[in-house]
Amino acid sequence: MSINELFGTNEASINTHRGLPGTAELTAVAHNAAVRIMKAMETDIEVFRPRIQKSTTDTRELDAILDELLEYTIDDESVLYHLDDETVEGMLKSQQSKRSRSKSKAMTLDNYVNLLTAAIAERILREIYNKPKSAGGFQRSSGSVDYTIEQLEALGNDQEALRREIRNIQSKKSIMKSKADFDEADPRWQALLKAEQQLKDMRVGGRTAAVVEVDKTKDALSELLAGKDISKMKSAEAHELLEMIAAMANGSEPTDNDTAEEIQ
Repeated sequence: MSINELFGTNEASINTHRGLPGTAELTAVAHNAAVRIMKAMETDIEVFRPRIQKSTTDTRELDAILDELLEYTIDDESVLYHLDDETVEGMLKSQQSKRSRSKSKAMTLDNYVNLLTAAIAERILREIYNKPKSAGGFQRSSGSVDYTIEQLEALGNDQEALRREIRNIQSKKSIMKSKADFDEADPRWQALLKAEQQLKDMRVGGRTAAVVEVDKTKDALSELLAGKDISKMKSAEAHELLEMIAAMANGSEPTDNDTAEEIQ
């Protein structure tokens, strides 16, 4: 299935409206990046199909796709690096309006590219002029899989954001693995594996919690069996010991009378 079939058969077009200084260049850069993202998603369409559909109405999912796939280059001499604050704010509002208009229309392929283009243009301006969407929550540079302590804390406090980030990493792995020159020794692949495991260990009730619980149980069992020769135990002693182990397995604490000394 091609990405065209997901939306329809119309061709994507670029909005060439000229407004504030730098708008035409910003739109061109964003549109080219949007086309690259569409091609990247089409290489793994079965994975991205539900995400594309969700992103047509869910801003978080759209931003997650950009976090994962967005790449762009701007000439060092570009006017985009020399805008005053009033112009930047005006351009941000313009891109936000374009996103809103795209969402309000039937989501054709053409319209989805326009939605992506506006979202990317907004992202570019925010990154150049250090204007994050919000002061809180999880923010990271496009394409990065290295996390600061603050970013990890934000993810740990938002399990839904954590799940989205894990899906992002897994999608990156899927795309990378599908390429002809894929090599497991590639440092970026290893970084993805490390990041995925790091994030999975932060899930509430996940691997980390389970490991801690197992370690606690092992310690308790070691203390309970310390100095005992199971092969020489009498039937009554062995039965009592088994009952205590069963209680521990069920999460119960031994009673004050069920001490190690009483079954020696």
